[in-house]
Amino acid sequence: MYQTRERIQDVILLVADLACFILSYLGGGYLWLVGFRNVSVQNMKLELMDSFGIVLVAYMLVMLFSNIEDRFIRRSIYQDFWAAVKAGVILVFITALTIFLQHNNAEASRGAYFCIAGINLVLYFVTHVILKYYLLKVYRNKRGTNQVYLVTTSDRVAHIMAEADNSRDWAHRLASIAIIDDNQVGTWYEGVPVVATYDNMFQYAKEQVVDEVFINVPYDTGEALSKVVNTFGDMGATVHVSIELLNRFDDYHKSFNMMGNLPVVTFTNQHYDWKMVLVKRLMDIVGALAGLAITAVVTVFLAPPLLIESPGPLFFAQQRVGKNGRFFKIYKFRSMYRDAEARKKELESQNEMNGFMFKMKDDPRITKVGKFIRKTSIDELPQFYNVLKGDMSLVGTRPPTVDEFRQYESHQKRRLSARPGITGLWQVSGRNNIKDFEDVVRLDVQYIDNWSVGLDIKILLKTIRVVFEKGGE
Repeated sequence: MYQTRERIQDVILLVADLACFILSYLGGGYLWLVGFRNVSVQNMKLELMDSFGIVLVAYMLVMLFSNIEDRFIRRSIYQDFWAAVKAGVILVFITALTIFLQHNNAEASRGAYFCIAGINLVLYFVTHVILKYYLLKVYRNKRGTNQVYLVTTSDRVAHIMAEADNSRDWAHRLASIAIIDDNQVGTWYEGVPVVATYDNMFQYAKEQVVDEVFINVPYDTGEALSKVVNTFGDMGATVHVSIELLNRFDDYHKSFNMMGNLPVVTFTNQHYDWKMVLVKRLMDIVGALAGLAITAVVTVFLAPPLLIESPGPLFFAQQRVGKNGRFFKIYKFRSMYRDAEARKKELESQNEMNGFMFKMKDDPRITKVGKFIRKTSIDELPQFYNVLKGDMSLVGTRPPTVDEFRQYESHQKRRLSARPGITGLWQVSGRNNIKDFEDVVRLDVQYIDNWSVGLDIKILLKTIRVVFEKGGE
């Protein structure tokens, strides 16, 4: 069965990380406890094995769901070392947390764990460098590697070979070339021989080792290629055909899927690792539960003054527009008088934003209590319920009102391709100074294009700082 190199590579790295952890845990523990602390081997086993299982599971889960191994095969030596440092920091954090939760404050244990992390850093770095060298310099040149047979034309061959040489693809090796519009048999490109023309390219594939065929030739409808693809396919080879159209969409992530029984090429502006999306949702759930607990306590103290100043509902519910145009009800503590929506049209001439968002300094519709809860962002707390439901996320883009959404231009809707959030990049980028809606769109799209769990954490930390510095509304 044909398997992608990425999946095989992920398994190899996971096994390597596991081996590095076990060796560093046992080796580092022995070095510190037996070598420096003169602890007996038996006591060393008792002290280390008490935490081994917890640390192992936690560390491997973090490594599995993090992006530390991202672009492993393309990383430089410096990037490999930095990844090793990150792995060591993660291991120190996990082991320190384990000690704390187990109420184990022994100095020997703390020293052992730092020693383990240091050894793991070295092992991780050395192992990854060796693995990369083996895959690219040794395994790639073995006969067992998938041998690729390139079928192309004389005007394309040099470019294709240059790109193939820069691809750092260890699971496939261009082994032979057929040039169909010129007899160049005996010529070599980047160390790969031209072995056939159009007349004998099938004969060569039948008699020689050909695992995969890569066809890169000009075509209009593709009908002329059907016989070629079928002939190579009948020999049992995997056939790849270049699609000229895809060269025009470099800014999109492209994948091949099926719509029912119809093959399609899928274009998307953003492509996220499902593991990172899962981590984001888990963060949302945990954060929402904690936030709702805080909301319950705040409600007890906030309700009396808010309702005394402005009788009416404690919470404000409004229809907003979420991911890709989905409507949902957003919840806040009410910070305005009950007739605020009706009075909005009277104040539209004083809107300080250029665009569809409404923003006004000293808005007369806001109550005194409302000004306080807005300045401290307390009015946003009920939105943790929206996060728990899945309508929103802790971090995302600002959900527009229905009226704002209906005035959007096409490119502005892209800011809704992510789930809206309680906070976001534009909120922590000096939102009081942002007067143009296009700047909001730009920041939201920047967030979508560069999203990562690390970026979410950074925005959350900045949000906390902004709230305490009273840099909100």
